[in-house]
This record gives sequence, C-alpha cells and structure tokens, in this order.
Amino acid sequence: MSVIDASVFVDALVGVGAHGELARQEVRSQPTLQVPAIFGAESISGLRGLVLRGDLSVIRAVAALEHVRQVRTLQYPFEPFAQRAWELRDNLTVYDAWYVALAEWLGTDLVTGDERLTNATGPNCRVRRPGAVH
Repeated sequence: MSVIDASVFVDALVGVGAHGELARQEVRSQPTLQVPAIFGAESISGLRGLVLRGDLSVIRAVAALEHVRQVRTLQYPFEPFAQRAWELRDNLTVYDAWYVALAEWLGTDLVTGDERLTNATGPNCRVRRPGAVH
C-alpha cells in the first residue's frame, strides 16, 4: 500500500509515455486508494489546468472526470492530520503536508509526481516518484 497523490492519479488517467504508464502501474497496484478528502478536487483541478494550457482536450478531460468520480477511495478528513500539517508548514503546502501526514500515519510511502515534494525535508515517510522501487 502507498498513498497516491492527485498528480499521479491525473497522470494515470491522461498521461502519455513512460510517466503515464508508471502512474497507471502505481494506481493499478492499489485496490483502494488511501487519500486525503481533497483528492477528488485536486484531481479535477489538475485536469482543468491541463485543459487550460491546451495539453488536454475537453473531451478527454470529461472522460477522466468520470474516473475521478468512480475510483475506489478511502478518504481521510483533515482534522486528525492538522497538527502534523502545521509542523510541516516551513517546507510543504498544507495540502502536500496532509498527504505526507497520512502516509506517515499509515506507515507507507507517498507517491507523487511533484519533484519539489520528493526533495522536501521534514517528511517522516518515503516520498517517491512513480516506478521507484518500493
């Protein structure tokens, strides 16, 4: 089990090439995604950004949106992780810290497409890119 962040999920839905395939492998390896409750909104925000930049057609985004709505998740509320998110404030956004705190609490890796997050100091969990050895 790993915590998969929204960037990896969006890559799994619409990514092409090696990074898309690695993201799909990560998502397929999880029968249920363990995620913060903001996961759906972040995923849709990622799709929106790709459409606005012209990197994704509206038709593909709408199809991906259905997958966001249907993916099997176990969503965790923010409040139990608020203190840890606050502790990470110097190095991470609150949203990234929520993912980190969840991965720490579950005792697992956080898988992200965000290179800045993989290099951040402060997390007490492994933060890795898709396809990195578990």
